[in-house]
Amino acid sequence: MRSHAFRFRPRKVRAALALVFTAACSAGPRAIVYGRDGCAYCLMQINDARYAAELVTHTGKVSTFDSIECLVAYYQTLDATHRDAVETLWVSDYTRPGTLISATSARFLRVTGPGSPMGRGMLAVGDSAALAPLQALASEPPMTWRDVLALAEREHWATRSPDHAEPSAMDMGGSTGGR
Repeated sequence: MRSHAFRFRPRKVRAALALVFTAACSAGPRAIVYGRDGCAYCLMQINDARYAAELVTHTGKVSTFDSIECLVAYYQTLDATHRDAVETLWVSDYTRPGTLISATSARFLRVTGPGSPMGRGMLAVGDSAALAPLQALASEPPMTWRDVLALAEREHWATRSPDHAEPSAMDMGGSTGGR
């Protein structure tokens, strides 16, 4: 008589493989390794958890950024095909450093004085209650992701130096940030 303990079960194998592939292709953010990961736009090391950001493609490639400004500038340099490959955009919640929130649901403020790594003073929050105390520091009213893109377009944030290569098709399929 055969033991059923080692019996091949195709349905369970297929279900397990589907779960593994779904998890591997998740469009959610991955944890940024502060002090090690680098910015895909300006190439600086990411050190400040209040301002970091990520872009995740349909293929699961994660690009990390040291600031909202770098994420926006990088995003603006993408042609239509590469923008279509973007699955999700994430920004660090200023009031909960290191907690990444969806850029499309975040509220953004531009604050005066020393601020973000790129010096434009952009910060994001995910909670309207957290926004109120920060508004006293703001130089402009709260913004949505679309508002930030429009501001960056007006101010030409996406000006690249000759040291930066344009994003290529290969950039949209692998991984950055040392992973």
